[in-house]
Amino acid sequence: MLYHRHLFYAGLALLFGAAEPLCAQPFTDTMTEVDTLGMTISDAEKAAIVQAMQYGQQISAAAEKINGKPYRRDAHAKATGCVRATFTINDDIPKQFQHTVFAEPGHQYPAWIRFSNGDMTVQADNKPDARGMAVKVMQVSGDKIAPELAGPATQDFVMANTPAFFHRNVFDYVADMKDLAQLKRTHWFISLWPPRLHAKQFYRAIEAVSSKIDTPLAPQYYSMLPYALGETELKFSSKPCPGAQFTETADHSQPDYLTTVMQAHLQKQSACFQFMVQQRVADKDMPLDDATVIWEESVSPFIAIATIEIPAQTFTGDAQQTFCENLSMNPWHGVGEWQPLGSLNRARRLVYHAVSQYRHSQNRAPVFEPDSWCLEQGEACNTSQFFH
Repeated sequence: MLYHRHLFYAGLALLFGAAEPLCAQPFTDTMTEVDTLGMTISDAEKAAIVQAMQYGQQISAAAEKINGKPYRRDAHAKATGCVRATFTINDDIPKQFQHTVFAEPGHQYPAWIRFSNGDMTVQADNKPDARGMAVKVMQVSGDKIAPELAGPATQDFVMANTPAFFHRNVFDYVADMKDLAQLKRTHWFISLWPPRLHAKQFYRAIEAVSSKIDTPLAPQYYSMLPYALGETELKFSSKPCPGAQFTETADHSQPDYLTTVMQAHLQKQSACFQFMVQQRVADKDMPLDDATVIWEESVSPFIAIATIEIPAQTFTGDAQQTFCENLSMNPWHGVGEWQPLGSLNRARRLVYHAVSQYRHSQNRAPVFEPDSWCLEQGEACNTSQFFH
């Protein structure tokens, strides 16, 4: 029973938890604003999203009771660290990818990265779980793709350490949630009556929640869902740079060992990720609205187009942890010729638009979008103090 509860929470985590949470308040009124967002969305899809949010209210209430205050994300509730980083466009980036934040080879942006565990509960790091890496690139230029998101323009890349999700689209997602709201944990995946077997989705679900890691700096992370960059449809991924070594010993008996290990590494040296994209090949099995399908690298390999550097630093101070708790990641934070694709991505925008104020209002914390490495936004700070 606990495993299947975890299975559902990880589902919320992979798609929704790295940003704003679902919450225990009505969403229907907000859905009347859908037409103002400029998206093409069917009535059936809109209804599915409304239902999904309604079913999620029960889970939100449970999350608040389990974790207590401050109000946390309903999934990816536990951050294993928020670190300062740079995001540099590779000099040899192919021409077809030179759009929006990738338009200028060699350009370097400041960024924040939030590493996290996927569950809605704040649990020990040794529990099998999905793992998240969300990158917020700052000081970007261009028109926002979601003007309703206030604050300075940023570009967020939200990823998890599994390449596929266990629902194809928003209709799978809401059908599963209907059963889960009735505590029928595996009913959507496998059922005697009505007869049903979603074997592939069940397998993807088990994959998603089975991860154990020694450090957040070692896994490869994936977008899972597709995007459009200019005229190119793609997925993206981040993996450690070639030659990366992590020699720190992970004491799995400690509940926060992932934070401890990452801090030990960054205390004395930097870390590096390649940011890569995988171009969609139209006549291959690379659907835009079936998130259970892994786009085969043998057909279209990942191509490195940027480099993420995490300088040696200390990130465990109280002020930075508070900043991390209040930081919001959203795949619709983006500019220019960038577009999230598919019904699950459209659902993300609507969910985030509906609840973007909730967690902050409950915690009486200001809603903000950072534009620098400073913890106090709008104020100058000595950036050299952050790094070793």
